[in-house]
Amino acid sequence: QKKHKRRGQCMVREPTMIGENGVHLHVLKLHESAVVDGNYDRFRMIWLIDDESGPPRMAAEAETCEAKDQDTDNPTETKEDASTSVSEWTGISFGDLLFFPELQSGAGEFEGLRFAGQRSEELTDNNIPLLVPGIESVEFPPDIVHSAEKRGTPLRDMYERPLEKLLSMQGGMSLADLYGGSDVVEEFWAKPDVMRRRTPLTSENDRWVIPLSGCTLIKSTSFEIGAKC
Repeated sequence: QKKHKRRGQCMVREPTMIGENGVHLHVLKLHESAVVDGNYDRFRMIWLIDDESGPPRMAAEAETCEAKDQDTDNPTETKEDASTSVSEWTGISFGDLLFFPELQSGAGEFEGLRFAGQRSEELTDNNIPLLVPGIESVEFPPDIVHSAEKRGTPLRDMYERPLEKLLSMQGGMSLADLYGGSDVVEEFWAKPDVMRRRTPLTSENDRWVIPLSGCTLIKSTSFEIGAKC
């Protein structure tokens, strides 16, 4: 039996399998800075998306022009990206990719990337955990790897196109550019890197709950699993 979770006045069926609704790449602006007064403690916390209060604001409807102002000094956000909106917000599903351009500091192309984990009443208060990948290269979180194996779908079939799209937004790059050739990319997909599991929570202070309704949606793209680049 499918589980449902109430979202406002409607009931939304929660996917019970990774990639059940395809894979989405959501480009979002956080509701507030992850760095507080020069303090980077939030980067050592578990990030949780609270989508109970509603969907993110559309970029064109945001109260400020901050996302648009970053066009000139952040190559991740172009005017075309900022003006692109979706006709209907379909939510964040297990296995989706979330990209926060403001987290990019130049350390690596995937610094602002997070995977949407599986919500849990017991472990995450039904919020969506954001799983950290690699920074300079793709490292898949263990939960994503294990769920894809259980589904019987290669990670390449699920994530090659979204990752290529993400890189193309950053100055027209590709995985081949990043890894130094198509042969190296083939080797990567033959044996994808797995992110080391972080230590468990030690206290409630290890959590940063992010209200989705306070975030701004810059762009959302859906990818059919198994489609070729």
